[in-house]
Amino acid sequence: MIYKKLLEFQKLGISIKKSSDNPFFKSKYANLNEVLDKVKKPLNDMGIVIVQEPTLEGLKTTLYDTEDDTSINGTMPYVEVSTAQKLGSNNTYNRRYSLVTILGLEDEDDDGNEASGNNESEAYRGAKEAIDAEGDAETLTKLKSRVAKSTGLKDSEKRSLIKLADDKIDGKV
Repeated sequence: MIYKKLLEFQKLGISIKKSSDNPFFKSKYANLNEVLDKVKKPLNDMGIVIVQEPTLEGLKTTLYDTEDDTSINGTMPYVEVSTAQKLGSNNTYNRRYSLVTILGLEDEDDDGNEASGNNESEAYRGAKEAIDAEGDAETLTKLKSRVAKSTGLKDSEKRSLIKLADDKIDGKV
């Protein structure tokens, strides 16, 4: 029964507004409160509860139908959680994106750069500037990790930035 309810939820056409700023990548994203504000009430009205719990494998998100005890779930792994702050950041990120993914939510179109002929996104330019300005291998490695996890970059931009950082680490640039 949960799949029928999720179909009804998706028919609502809920979209998420990217209203928060990511200063590192100079991009916008939908914060956790924006996602929860849009999805919690409609799901609860349908008898579906959201349960998000940390596990050893990562953050487990379950959508549970209280009327017939059916559920769906998924787990997003934690990455680079050497401190409590990083674990907290992972939880916030994973809570937001697991809901967006499981619910098939739409977000604002931010591909206007391609239509206008500018193939480099603002996030790409910001990350490239950060990599260009850095010379320390450890910091470049951290930047590569942030690039790889970024939702504001296209896959081709990620590959380009990671190659640039690798070339700087190897002394090729």
